[in-house]
Amino acid sequence: MIEIDGSHGEGGGQILRTAVSLASVLRKSVHVSNIRAGRPSPGLSPQHLTSIEAAAELCDAEVEGLYVGSNAISFEPGQLTGGDFEFDVGTAGSVSLVLQTCLLPASISKSVVRMRIRGGTDVRWSPPIEYVAQVHIPQLERFGVSCELDIESRGFYPEGGGAIIATCAPSGGLHAVDLGTRGDLKDILGIAFAQNLPEHVVTRMKHSALKSLVNFNRVKVQSQITSGSSTGAGIVLAARYEHSILGESTLGEKGVRAETIGESCAIDLMETIDSGATVDEHGLDQLLPYMALADGESTMLAEELTEHAKTNIWVIERFLGRRFVTSEDGGLVRISTV
Repeated sequence: MIEIDGSHGEGGGQILRTAVSLASVLRKSVHVSNIRAGRPSPGLSPQHLTSIEAAAELCDAEVEGLYVGSNAISFEPGQLTGGDFEFDVGTAGSVSLVLQTCLLPASISKSVVRMRIRGGTDVRWSPPIEYVAQVHIPQLERFGVSCELDIESRGFYPEGGGAIIATCAPSGGLHAVDLGTRGDLKDILGIAFAQNLPEHVVTRMKHSALKSLVNFNRVKVQSQITSGSSTGAGIVLAARYEHSILGESTLGEKGVRAETIGESCAIDLMETIDSGATVDEHGLDQLLPYMALADGESTMLAEELTEHAKTNIWVIERFLGRRFVTSEDGGLVRISTV
């Protein structure tokens, strides 16, 4: 059984999600201790609990220590066979993070996996579901992942109430991806959205972002107004290149003007574009497991090796041995598989 210290490095829930995801795919048992030991509320939260439950259902795993507040779990995976599944975080916990846990094993399953996940679609400290749809999944498609994502309803903190459906077809194996260069910029796409708020909130976010991006050609930002059981707003932008996609997102906060939200997201995206990186900091650590399992050598360029990325490399190499080499490349960090 592979032993993982959940307090290592960044010490957050990503260690847990990566560990059970890899365990499911590789059919290797794993024991994770000291779960989120350095956090204000250590142990499993409902969101982490649902992520483990979801991965366990996908591979018919036996799990010990699965309860809110638990500081250690043992995960013994079975076989990935596919099927229909439904998971409910029960709070505004992130459906994006539950989906991230499941995407890798779902893409390796023997048949189609269809998952309905309920919870928060747009909550702090996790990628908005539009980022997953517009940036993360298109990046994974280059590795051979096939996933269709449908956003049924939006859920914001604290009420939640969001729901998504993800349908993943078997990949037939992951292949290497060269993200050593971005290629030419094709366009910048985005979506400004709000729920249970006046239409002008979305209009102001959108136009503020467009004003900041005035020096770029082929910029298009959609507007979306919905109603639901929770209230919130946000914007997601994606710069699409020939060989890569860079994304940024900003969620609304009480007391923060809509113009500030749109402008902030656009500025963050421009900073990432100006860096020359081929992946943004939000997607960097999420691509690492796919790189490690892909057949062949993959590479990508990042602004820096974040603590999340360092920690994810550490977890991955507990399962697979040395798989990554990093080096300086013109002020960026080149990350390649060996």
